[in-house]
Amino acid sequence: MTYEFGSDVLRCVVSEVGAELVSVKLNGKERLWQNDNGGWDGHSPILFPYSGRCAMVENGVQYPCPFHGFLQSLVFAPVERDGNSITLSAHTNEETKKLYPHDVSLFVTYMVVGNRLEITYKAVNEGTETMYAAFGCHESYNLDGEVGEYEAVFEKEENFRSYYAQADDGRLTGEYKDCGTGTVLPLDEKLVEMSVILADLQSRSVSLRKRGEEKILAKVTFPGFSNLLFWHPEGSRMVCVEPWQNLPDDFHAEPQEISTKKGMTAVQAGETLVACHQIEYL
Repeated sequence: MTYEFGSDVLRCVVSEVGAELVSVKLNGKERLWQNDNGGWDGHSPILFPYSGRCAMVENGVQYPCPFHGFLQSLVFAPVERDGNSITLSAHTNEETKKLYPHDVSLFVTYMVVGNRLEITYKAVNEGTETMYAAFGCHESYNLDGEVGEYEAVFEKEENFRSYYAQADDGRLTGEYKDCGTGTVLPLDEKLVEMSVILADLQSRSVSLRKRGEEKILAKVTFPGFSNLLFWHPEGSRMVCVEPWQNLPDDFHAEPQEISTKKGMTAVQAGETLVACHQIEYL
C-alpha cells in the first residue's frame, strides 16, 4: 500500500514497506529515481540501526543483521495523517530481534512545506537494556544529464577526502582519494559509482547543480549527520545524496562491539533517538 501527501507544488508518495518514499514530483516532474535503466530498484531507503556494512556485535554475540540494517523489511502503518504530512510507525518483531536484539518502536514523519520536504526519524527503545543505533538516509535525485555534469556545493569549506570501500563488500579499506579542498566538489562519474564517502564534515547542507550553472537542482540540509555519501549506479541519470550518522566497518579489523562504533548513539531504556533532515526541491 502507498500513501500520497504534499502541497500544490510538491506531491509525494510513500510506501508502507520500509516507510520509503517512492515518488516526489515537483510541479508534476518526477524527482526520485524510478529505475529507468534497471540499475537500481530503490528510491529512498531508510537505514537503521546503522548504515553500510557493519558487524552487529553485542555482548560478544554477532547477529546476522544485513547491509544497511533491517528497517527496510518492516511494514509501516500510518498513525497520523493530513494533506501535507504523514507519520508512519512500525515495531520490531521476533524475526527482527534475531538480527538486532531490541524492542524498538520506529516512527517516520514526512511533512511538505511548499517545495520543501522535512523528514524526521524516531527510534524508541521499548526494552530494558541500552541499545546502540544510528540512522542513515539514501534519497535519489533524477538528473537532466550525466552525473559527471554535476557538482555538489557545500555551505562551508571542506577537505574532500573520499574514503574507499572494498568492492563487493562495502567496508572501508583505510585508503582514500584526495579530491582537494573548497566548497565545490565535482561529481566524478567513476568515483561516484564506487561511492564518494566523506567523513566528519563541517557543513550541514549541500546543494546539487550542473557545472557552470547557478540554478540549484536540490538542497539537502542534514543537522545531526556528520558523514555524507554520493553514489549512483552505472549508466543511470541519478545520484543518491546520503547523510549517515555512522560509517562502515574497517575491512582489515575484527568485528567490533556496536557500542564502540563511531557515530552510534547510546539509547537508554525508554528513551528516543531522533534524527531529521530537509530537502528543498528547486
